[in-house]
Order: sequence, then C-alpha cells, then structure tokens
Amino acid sequence: MNKSKKFIETKEYKRFAEFCDACIKYKYIGICYGLPGVGKTLSSRYYSNWDSIQKQIAYKNAKEIGANADEKILDARTIFYTAPAVRATKMTDEIHSIGTRMGMVRTMYKVLNRGEEEEYSTSSFEEIDLIIVDEIDRLKVQNLEQLRDIYDRNDIAMILIGMPGIEKRLARYPQLYSRIGFAHEFDKLSKDETHHILEFKWEELELSIKLEDFSDYEAITSIIKITGGNFRLIQRLFTQIERILEINNLETITTEVVEAARDSLVIGIK
Repeated sequence: MNKSKKFIETKEYKRFAEFCDACIKYKYIGICYGLPGVGKTLSSRYYSNWDSIQKQIAYKNAKEIGANADEKILDARTIFYTAPAVRATKMTDEIHSIGTRMGMVRTMYKVLNRGEEEEYSTSSFEEIDLIIVDEIDRLKVQNLEQLRDIYDRNDIAMILIGMPGIEKRLARYPQLYSRIGFAHEFDKLSKDETHHILEFKWEELELSIKLEDFSDYEAITSIIKITGGNFRLIQRLFTQIERILEINNLETITTEVVEAARDSLVIGIK
C-alpha cells in the first residue's frame, strides 16, 4: 500500500494561515485555541515547513552545518517551538538557539551553493518574522513573561497555541494580554471537509471510492459518526484500518473494518 502522506489544505487551515499572515503583517501576538486533535499543531508545522527545517538545523558539529540544507531554508521565516512539559526555565535559550541555527544553516547554504561570503548575524532572529509556541497551556506566568520579553525585544510576531479557555487565562496577565492583537479558534472539520479528506485517505491506501456503492457510503458515514470532524482521530482510525486490511488481505473498507478499527482505539470525548 502507498505510504506517502499528503497534507490537505482544509478551509480551517486556510483560515489559520490567514491568521498567521495577519499577525506577521501587524507584528502582533496572536492566540490560537481549539480542542485536541483538530489540527492546530499539524497546521502550524505545515505553515512553517517545520518537518523540513527541523532536519536541516539538527546538526551535531560545525562540519555538518549546511550539509543537509536545501533552498527551503532560504524561505524559512517562522520558528515552531513546543513548550516543554517541565523545566521551562531554559525556554528563552532554546528559542534563541533555534533562531541562531536557522541563521547559520541559511548562511552556510549560501556559501556552499552560491559562493557568497561567510557572514553571520549577531541576532538570533535575523530574517525571522514569526515565532509559533505550541502547548502554551503548560507554561506558568513567569514562562509567559519570557515570551513577552522575546516579543518586546525583537520586531517579530508571535502566536500562542493552546486549548479552549487559554484566551481567558491570558486575560489575567494585562502586560501580556495588552499585546495580543488577534484571536483564532481552530474549529473541527465540517461534514463536507471530512468527506473530502476521506477521499484522500482512500487514495493513500490505493483504493478506489465509489459513493454510489452502498458499502462505501456506509463506511464513510460510519467514519464521520465515529470521528466527529476530529482530524487526529481520523488519522488514528485510518492507521488501524490499514493494519486490518493488511492482516486480512482485504481490498475494501467496510463498516465491519471500520468498527474493528474503532475497537482498537481508545476514544475519549471529541
């Protein structure tokens, strides 16, 4: 079966991208909140192209700087950072380190591939427009002050991502809250979008989908009911569906397959 995964730009992702662009344009702090599994983290990583950038800046010594870089590093203007679950005291240093590494890899790419001079910036956030901080619910007030200090000292935008209610919690810290210019609620997938994503999921498994076929229609209806528009749950469910199809040498997704996949999952409140 086809193992390639493709990010699907849903309507909710496009709203999120517009939100990020607005924060960059006006250099504000933005708050993004939504239920678990709706796609906040995945969308943030896709917007920042973090899967690619993270690999390029993961060098272990000076000789490796820029060795695995490609042209994508030249367009990298966003830092994606996940707030640590414990010991957030080094958060500022870690974010600065990410910015510095991006700058060094960008410079070495130009040196190695364009013959430019080796000149490094003294600023960690040279050519950085946006810092996205995920899992903001983990942070205490002193950690939030670290983020505010980064924002105040640098001419860049910042987006804080968390669970519903984080916007009310931040309102208790007037110095930080006064710098927030935009708020965005990341909603779950609509029924039509879920249909659209399921078509891609069928293609990833190299299966054809026929909506006029009652068994396909029934399977789709069952998946929509189980997942309730939760993107992460759709991903998890299809991982189990793929496993069941392979074990049983099946080539059709039926309601029986869907129910068997569901029984393999621990599904909480959506």
